[in-house]
Amino acid sequence: MNTLTWRLLTAEELTRVYLNEMRRDFPPTELKPLSMVLNSEAVGDSHTWGVYDGETLVAYLLMVRPRGATVSQLDYFAVLPACRAAGLGAKLLAALPGKEAGADAILIEAELPEKADDPAMAVRRLGFYARCGAVDTGWTEKLFGASWFRVLTLAAPGQQPMGAEDACRALADCYRRVIGEPKWRQYIELYRPDGTTAQLL
Repeated sequence: MNTLTWRLLTAEELTRVYLNEMRRDFPPTELKPLSMVLNSEAVGDSHTWGVYDGETLVAYLLMVRPRGATVSQLDYFAVLPACRAAGLGAKLLAALPGKEAGADAILIEAELPEKADDPAMAVRRLGFYARCGAVDTGWTEKLFGASWFRVLTLAAPGQQPMGAEDACRALADCYRRVIGEPKWRQYIELYRPDGTTAQLL
């Protein structure tokens, strides 16, 4: 594999990635509609990295970074099938904070094993993120009344990991900026490690 290059995808490139790669890599229940993904990028609330080996796409990372937000949220991340099982995913995740200029941290929502349809896969994902340096805040998140996640953080280059409550407050702020004040309080629930509900904003 040659030297890898990162570049932001155009709307046309992102559309191809969505249709040809994301629909294969993620179940329909986890995928946002293409129109929502494109609109979010058009208004400046998100962006997508394509990672290339020469001219060949080897991975993609969709990031939510609403205007005015202090963190970047990893929304979708996959290495293309032909490039898997060679440590590339870990290498890219470790490099990600350095690509997100100005972000205080990278936030990751990892499926909660005890609530997952495939608990073993959820455990493997948590292990992967931990090996890449992600810190588990101990907080959990319930999205849209159905899906449960652990909130993880990746530190910005040269920085200590963001504190758990600060990270979850920043995550709540991302949702507030993207879907608005009435909706985010209705659909996003954050819980402290002791199980109590947190009102952060």
